[in-house]
Amino acid sequence: MKIRYFTKIFTGTLILLATSCQKDFLDINTDPNLPTTAELPKLLTNVEYNAGMTFAPGYYMGSILPSYVHHLTSREVDNYGISATAANLGNTWLQAYVSTLKNADAVIMSAEAEENMIYAGIGKLIKAYVFAGLVDLWGDIPYSEFNVEAITAPKADASQDIYNNLISLIEEAKANLNDTEAANLLKPKDADIIYKGDVEKWIRMANTLELRLLVQSRKAKGEITDWSAKLTALLNENNFLQNGEDFELKHSAQDNPDERNQAYVDEYLGGQSTYYINPWFYEIMSGKTYNAKENPFAGITDPRIPYYWVNQKRATDEAQNETDYRDGAFISILMASNSSAAGNDQRATSTFIGIYPCGGKYDEGQGGKCDQSVGNGIAPEKMIQAYSVPFMLAELVLAGEIAGDAKAYLQEGIEKSVYHVNSVSVASNATVPTIGGETLTTFLENIMKKYDAASAEGKMEIVMTQKWIANFFNSVEAYNDIRRTGYPKLFAPENGEAISPYLKDKTPTVGPQIVPLKGLNAFQRIMWYPNSEISRNPNIKNTGRNVSSSNVFWDK
Repeated sequence: MKIRYFTKIFTGTLILLATSCQKDFLDINTDPNLPTTAELPKLLTNVEYNAGMTFAPGYYMGSILPSYVHHLTSREVDNYGISATAANLGNTWLQAYVSTLKNADAVIMSAEAEENMIYAGIGKLIKAYVFAGLVDLWGDIPYSEFNVEAITAPKADASQDIYNNLISLIEEAKANLNDTEAANLLKPKDADIIYKGDVEKWIRMANTLELRLLVQSRKAKGEITDWSAKLTALLNENNFLQNGEDFELKHSAQDNPDERNQAYVDEYLGGQSTYYINPWFYEIMSGKTYNAKENPFAGITDPRIPYYWVNQKRATDEAQNETDYRDGAFISILMASNSSAAGNDQRATSTFIGIYPCGGKYDEGQGGKCDQSVGNGIAPEKMIQAYSVPFMLAELVLAGEIAGDAKAYLQEGIEKSVYHVNSVSVASNATVPTIGGETLTTFLENIMKKYDAASAEGKMEIVMTQKWIANFFNSVEAYNDIRRTGYPKLFAPENGEAISPYLKDKTPTVGPQIVPLKGLNAFQRIMWYPNSEISRNPNIKNTGRNVSSSNVFWDK
């Protein structure tokens, strides 16, 4: 895949800032050359769109990071194999710095000059969100010297310093949004493709983003100024994102230009499968214990499964070729598989991502092809979700940071996750049934029984594993949670082998089949700096960078 150096454009809506900027477009380290008078509505739309795509599937980190959090298995990035040359690394870095952050600065500069403080507040929140994601992936990155005129090789700032600055930036953004003295002659309205200029929703987004940063840094709270006071103030205000207010980039079914979810375009319109559901994820959600022997939800089938993925084959159908991992209708490949079947073409056989993550097909249990004849690509890019709030509060309670009922927060988090699954799926296909009634009640009761029977550490595992399930296709947050808490437990087979419930034959035959594995590489706790940046900025180096032990400041 080639590194994508350009910005996707909504016809008539998104624009490149100026023709004169194009010569600098490939490099985050050149002079900013910002416009003196920004067309704020068009510029804001551009910034919001590009922020939504920065960590998305397709060309960016959303295609490769899911394999690190064991949502997906990837042939291209198997066994924690992201290198500094990976195109997706460079694409996300450039998308963030060039397409989003420079233009966010332009929004802020122009808005402040003309006292359009709602625009300024939104620009600062987008800047804080994107920089936080970059810090979480890379640790020390250019921040204070980024976009400073005459500095062509910005230094990397310490990750804890950036976090402190971002929290201050969020507070500043909230003050801008609440500024009743400002002229605000220009208000976002439809130019704001996320909240349509709704200031109250932006305030709740700001509070939720700040809560995320505080939870993320709780094991290093001594390095965050007034960590406890800031958390107390947020909890006292209790004004976070609610159902239907998720900070996300919505897609449409439009195909010219193509505004569908890129994961849908890749899988349903592509010539080969890229996104294989990780069998570990499958087993956890299905209550199976072939490899997930300590599955905290053993015996419980998650009702979100037919929305998350869709089986092209029925349990008795013959596969296209010999399979690597098969359990009835579910067909995929194992991480680090050394089986000869792992590389077989299974385009017409493998289990596909479904209606919820990409606007694909809902699984009715009848099999059938996953191609351009099904689905429409309407599924949002998840950035900050309402369901994350109760999960974060449950974590804080279990960690002893706040008082509260972690079990109640756990249930609320699951319920809000299900609400999101229902709303996204119905938006894609109004005929799809929703999860509710006795199905949801029974599922929640079974999860709560597991919670009640668990040890204190087991309760944390259940909370974080449920959050991991909810965060399907929100892999940056899942990656952060795994590094911070150690949960969910990841696939770590003994004796260099795994189990496939069925034999690998084309005809489904009850096994089990022992599948040989390669030796698992060390879990990568931070990303390599992309070569595209190293080649331009002498202050950014991978020399001496041990990605299996070099941590972001909060990764204790």
